[in-house]
Amino acid sequence: MPTTFDLRDRLPHSAELLTGRIAEYGELLDVVAERPGLLVVTSDPWSGTSALLGSVLERVEQPAILVDARRCRDAMDLAMAIADAAVSKLAPAAQAWWMGSGPPTDTGGLRLARTLDSRGIEPSILRFGHVDGTIALREAVEVVHTLSSDASLAIDHLGPLLSALPAQAARELLDTLRAVRQRFASLDLILVEYPEGPMSAALGDPEHPLYLAGDHRVIRRATSASFYRDFAITRDWTDVSLELVGPSAELAAGVPALVWTVIRLAPVEPVSPAARASEGWQELRRLTATATAHQWELLRRVHPLAQPIIVAMSVGLRPHSIDANSKSVNEGLKRLREVGLAWRTELRSWVLADPLLAAWASDHAAPWAQRKSQLASTASTVRSEG
Repeated sequence: MPTTFDLRDRLPHSAELLTGRIAEYGELLDVVAERPGLLVVTSDPWSGTSALLGSVLERVEQPAILVDARRCRDAMDLAMAIADAAVSKLAPAAQAWWMGSGPPTDTGGLRLARTLDSRGIEPSILRFGHVDGTIALREAVEVVHTLSSDASLAIDHLGPLLSALPAQAARELLDTLRAVRQRFASLDLILVEYPEGPMSAALGDPEHPLYLAGDHRVIRRATSASFYRDFAITRDWTDVSLELVGPSAELAAGVPALVWTVIRLAPVEPVSPAARASEGWQELRRLTATATAHQWELLRRVHPLAQPIIVAMSVGLRPHSIDANSKSVNEGLKRLREVGLAWRTELRSWVLADPLLAAWASDHAAPWAQRKSQLASTASTVRSEG
């Protein structure tokens, strides 16, 4: 067990990055530094995994490329994003030429073109996307390996991209990544998805190309208790008091970005820290109310039952308490999970990912939800008193 001093030496001095997630950061740093080959990271929604992964990749010895798959529609988009990131990080002198903003005779660009040509890679394939997506994806990973044979390539938010693709296209994309990983043994792949996502399932599916192809780690959403625990280490890196951090973490459901936003919006003393946190939370809700209301309207397009499911959960009811058949409710929950708005905990209970949306839905709950919630609360009180 590392001492506090040893642990501090391994951590970036950032209370906002680490409070509530020191253990997760340390585990992720260890596994990436040990060169896992292929690593699937399953992260709870809004857990701050992207920030943790970015910080970890900055601290490991090997060169590291980080790609955000949220900007990608398919394998072709992903291939171009990987190649762009590789050139930006590993061949910055050629970046202007690569992106088309530099002259054709750019020295750095010509040098990169010759290097890639020596490996049989045609740069125009990845610069302009004129080829099949799976071919481009193989070429993109080869660009990474050509520029740095021992690099780590991390693809964040890959799970939602896979879920949006037809099943066969998603399978081919993962098959391509597995194949290039086997071809370039010194290259690490780190793939990030949501809970119960397609990649963690593929690792355990004997019929899938990704079967037993790599390691698997899970990063959970921080709890208010973990914020209290970790602040003993991170308190020296911030002027904020534990008395304000704790209530803010409870109100923001452990979402790191929201916790620290609540703190920044909290009024100054002389009111109590708990009252300050409450005011900060209410101010955040006021500032985001218009966007949250728009998000609520968009839920109609996610699934016909998305809105009533979220309303039920926001007032403390089970998703299946709504007036609909179980199959439709399960399909709605699956869609909400795929878009990052809900997930199942280890206890197999469903949780809403966005505390702002949950608070808005509770305030605007339909009459049926209000009645059922009140009846459930009354029944619970009677049982406890009996």
